Amino acid sequence: MKNKILLTTDDRNVRNLFLQIIQDHQFDFSIEEGNRQNVLNEGWLPSKETKVLLVDLDNMTTLVRDIVLQQLNNKKFTTPIVMIKSQYANQEMRQMFKNGVFDCLTKPLDQEVVYRLLQELRIEILQSEQLMQQRSVDPNNIMKSLRVSLIYNLLYGNIKNSREIWNQSQLIGLSTVPNMAMSIQIDEFLWKNREKSKQWQDVVRNEIITATRQFFIHKLDECLAMGTGINQFAILLSLPFQEQKAGYKELAVKLADDAKNYISEQTGYSVTIGIGNYYEDVRNLHFSYQEAQYALKYKFFMGKDLVIHVDNIERFTNEHVLLPNQEVSALANKLMVNDQTAVYENLKNLFAKISSSQNVDPEVFILQISEIAAMLARAAINGGANQKEIHTILREYTSIIPFIENLSQLEQWMRDLIHRFLDFITNHHNDHTLKSIQKAMEYIEGHFLEAITLEKVASHVHLSPTYFSRIFKNATGSNFVEYITYLRIEKAKELLQDLNYTVYQIAFEVGYSNSHYFSRVFKTLVGKSPSDYRNSILVPSDLTNEKFLN
Repeated sequence: MKNKILLTTDDRNVRNLFLQIIQDHQFDFSIEEGNRQNVLNEGWLPSKETKVLLVDLDNMTTLVRDIVLQQLNNKKFTTPIVMIKSQYANQEMRQMFKNGVFDCLTKPLDQEVVYRLLQELRIEILQSEQLMQQRSVDPNNIMKSLRVSLIYNLLYGNIKNSREIWNQSQLIGLSTVPNMAMSIQIDEFLWKNREKSKQWQDVVRNEIITATRQFFIHKLDECLAMGTGINQFAILLSLPFQEQKAGYKELAVKLADDAKNYISEQTGYSVTIGIGNYYEDVRNLHFSYQEAQYALKYKFFMGKDLVIHVDNIERFTNEHVLLPNQEVSALANKLMVNDQTAVYENLKNLFAKISSSQNVDPEVFILQISEIAAMLARAAINGGANQKEIHTILREYTSIIPFIENLSQLEQWMRDLIHRFLDFITNHHNDHTLKSIQKAMEYIEGHFLEAITLEKVASHVHLSPTYFSRIFKNATGSNFVEYITYLRIEKAKELLQDLNYTVYQIAFEVGYSNSHYFSRVFKTLVGKSPSDYRNSILVPSDLTNEKFLN
């Protein structure tokens, strides 16, 4: 009997696409058209034959959509639900996943997306039926509990009596005890599925664990598997006897590599596998698991879709000062002045140094990322970006840090964060720069006759000297020294009109302690010495010409 999909839509294109893909790929599904009004009724529930509910939200009023979501929130439906809509409002899709929706599709529907959805629904229905069958055979789920308990105790070394381990192994149906552990991580699982519900994540992880168990049971007859995290699980194996110790490593690597390929073929997900050493004494199996986890850490530097044996890696050092302060500071400074070319060049150099530090525990890298993000946020604010907006972005990106599992993701994360910061610096740069320059001009006008410096003015407007120098030249067309010199010479011209001042006094009045140096600067800019300039403005030019003619 085919699994029934209840499709509530007025869109013929949606219906026809589902029918076409079901027919072309011979999916064990049938389509039944439902009345969308039924979904709104308080007492309505899908029939027992209905395995999937597809709801088209287009042409529904906001009130009607809210009622549907409220129904979901009240846990009315136990069947997988898929929402279809042309466009989702901000956070609407996220809210649907939180309420237990299996998936959300966007119109116009893509054939590949619908095909993938039907594959996932088929697996979901099969696992649900298997679970119901298991519960009917073992209503108290005793065997599963015993199996999980034994795996947990072996992974963490909680049982010190080998006879007790053997007895528990026999109780759950094992003919041999495990002697080697693997730790398997689903590549980029959290990164790709961070918007999915926990139920969705559990289904996918269990699908991959099931495929892994199938492979190893086929190869070795027996294996123990247990989830150890949202994106990780452990595999305990009993490897057959090998003449040489190296044979266990060679066999384990070969099995892991084949398992990795099998998992990819069956589920579409790639995995990275860390392998521990072979331990004859089952009481030491937890050491093998610790080694497998340790080996798995190296995927941070090496990438994904890998098999890593603990004997093929170097031990991490205890070094804590990892990211070079000079590189990070340079990056922050270039960000602050909105020098985008230099920012991305510095970022490239920074990650070149990080990638060469493969003897450092990546967990320490991740801890330092928050500090770097905060430093870059401060630089963005100093560069003119709005403080509230920068803090919002910072919170958004730091919440993603736990999902980063390799160096490539870390670099992309930082590149995206910096790009967002640079956008806000650019958007707010003009207003911030204008206010700073205006404030600096006012200060300069009142103090340019004193021993004024670039550092003093920059400090007055709360900017770094380097950044202030840059924006000052962009705004005035002159560097700081040239501008101060211009103001002083203009003031000197004014004083030269007063015969009560000598050239020496004027030099001192406009900030020069050496009158000879003042005269050289004045002549360079004006084309005349201070005395000649005074004569030219105090003696009319016609009288001067008449004197020479006579």
